Amino acid sequence: MMKQLKYGVILLSIFCIAFISCKKKEYTAPYFGYDYFPNNVGHYVIYECDSIVVNPYKATVPRLDTFKYQIKEVIDSIYNNNQGQPTQRIVRYKRADSLTNTLPWSSILVPEKVWTGTLLSNMATRLEDNYNYIKLVFPMSANEIWNGNALNTIGTWNYQYSALNTPATVNGHTFDSTLTVMQQNYSSFFQYQYYYEQYATGVGLIYKEVIDYNATTFFSMPPPIDSATSGTVFYSETYLSSGNQ
Repeated sequence: MMKQLKYGVILLSIFCIAFISCKKKEYTAPYFGYDYFPNNVGHYVIYECDSIVVNPYKATVPRLDTFKYQIKEVIDSIYNNNQGQPTQRIVRYKRADSLTNTLPWSSILVPEKVWTGTLLSNMATRLEDNYNYIKLVFPMSANEIWNGNALNTIGTWNYQYSALNTPATVNGHTFDSTLTVMQQNYSSFFQYQYYYEQYATGVGLIYKEVIDYNATTFFSMPPPIDSATSGTVFYSETYLSSGNQ
């Protein structure tokens, strides 16, 4: 009788351990993160833009021109593209930087400035200045790497999620959940390229930074700004406000 009792206790213990192990292995659904790429008509974001570009005709060194202005991006409509995919028509407006924000917006409706965006089950793409970029991939996971230029002819750039679902403050605005995509970080004696973008849930892009210039120097990597011969020394788009119209 005692032997049977001990045997029963052992079986019960094995069953309990197996049950607990199964509970620990419960399936966890992957996080897709579609809310980082708003897809509703009327959604808009306003950015403050800072731009420093090389002017090779300028007499003084460094040969740089500086610009400051605002951009407003609006999801104007959604239509089906030639592959039958719902696609955003994104209209970009521009105005001179103003502390009062009372200056009128002027539409920049030349063909290459009407951009488009497509939210698919596995990726979010944007067609900007006739180049199609894979901005985000789904489901999202930390340190995920993909070729952001797989849909264009620029060449392979290994995009990577360098931060995911973290709080952040941009230009005095606090966001509960943001992600950062490191797009390119390359330097040589003759070129410097640095691209990254930051997104927030329900808003989309909240910060963008671009450095992409050529130079003639043999002394340092990246080459100093004073040696830049062409390109963009610095460009940024910084979140100001957003909403639906």
